[in-house]
Amino acid sequence: MFNFLKRPVISDYPPFPFYIDLRNRLPRRGLEKLTVLNVGMGEGNSGLAQQLYLQKFKRLDIIDVHQPYLDAAKARTWATDDVHFIFADLRNYLFSGYDLILIFDVLEHLKKEESLKILEKIKCKLVIFIPLEEHFRPNVYEVESQNHLSTWTEQDFKELGFRTEVLKDFHHEGGLVFPALWALKN
Repeated sequence: MFNFLKRPVISDYPPFPFYIDLRNRLPRRGLEKLTVLNVGMGEGNSGLAQQLYLQKFKRLDIIDVHQPYLDAAKARTWATDDVHFIFADLRNYLFSGYDLILIFDVLEHLKKEESLKILEKIKCKLVIFIPLEEHFRPNVYEVESQNHLSTWTEQDFKELGFRTEVLKDFHHEGGLVFPALWALKN
């Protein structure tokens, strides 16, 4: 069960702000029994990616369309013993066999229709983190997959049956300030 309000106590867990602490978005018990898919590793430097290394799952698959991101992730130390790195385009991925799927800062990099088709395929627990932008941000990574191709609103996710939590003024980039969204389903 997801709990936005209570924080589990793990003494050796680095301090992260409550609103971005991944433990507040994951099931409270039984992580070590879950087969998990993380969609889009990125550079691995975000607060969420840094916490992913610390989680102990039964199995963790990581899919990304940019091989250098996967190579960097392979070089990290993972709390999960059974980690697989999958070079693939998520638009063609099956998304079956997982207990939990994590999608952090990914959907905005696809056309909205493509993202909606992906979300329709997913039948297990799903945790999404996404910026809520009114305007596209420039791609500073020089990696094509980092282009923003769609914008999202909280209402988009509510209409799809997600529970949502908006983090107002979360992003501060290039003089712009805009919110982010947690969306949870199943």
